[in-house]
Amino acid sequence: MRQKYYYARLMTEKRKKSYASKTKTMLKKAAAMSGFAIDPSMSMSHPFIRGCEFRYNEIELYRLQDLNDTFTIPYSKIKWIDFFVVARRWAGGGVMMALNVMYNFDLVIHLKDDKEIEVEFPADYSFRTIIDQLKPINVPVIDQFDVFVNFPDEGAFKKEFVPYFQDHYSNLAMQYGLEDPRVAFNPM
Repeated sequence: MRQKYYYARLMTEKRKKSYASKTKTMLKKAAAMSGFAIDPSMSMSHPFIRGCEFRYNEIELYRLQDLNDTFTIPYSKIKWIDFFVVARRWAGGGVMMALNVMYNFDLVIHLKDDKEIEVEFPADYSFRTIIDQLKPINVPVIDQFDVFVNFPDEGAFKKEFVPYFQDHYSNLAMQYGLEDPRVAFNPM
């Protein structure tokens, strides 16, 4: 896990949102590249610390408890983004939560000043839309595990993503030096 690490929630327009989230999305939609936004009505006890929004010219990370605590990454400062899958198990929060391993998406954002920022969020096929939207503006996203090659449509992703990583993640984690599973948490 990088020193600059953020655990975030990424929501898409196709998901049902609360009234508060719909209002926030309408306000940001003029500037947003694709309407990706956090749902601010989530419980503050939920592990998501930040919202992550891919806007027309930057990635915006903002703290759920304080929307004024915002960090932006202009696309012009990004060299490339490595896209991984990471196994996540939450410590505490009950036996089922501690035993359950989830497979999240993990972005390592390489900046032109040779710094790295890591953003982890729950795996969702809709992230493919963001990758497609970043290509024409010259922000390469390198899909290290060929997620969207192995699961070319949403049906295959929903059906095969978790079983595939249950079978293959340990070997991939060893090969790429990833936690198996990731339990540490630095909320930054």
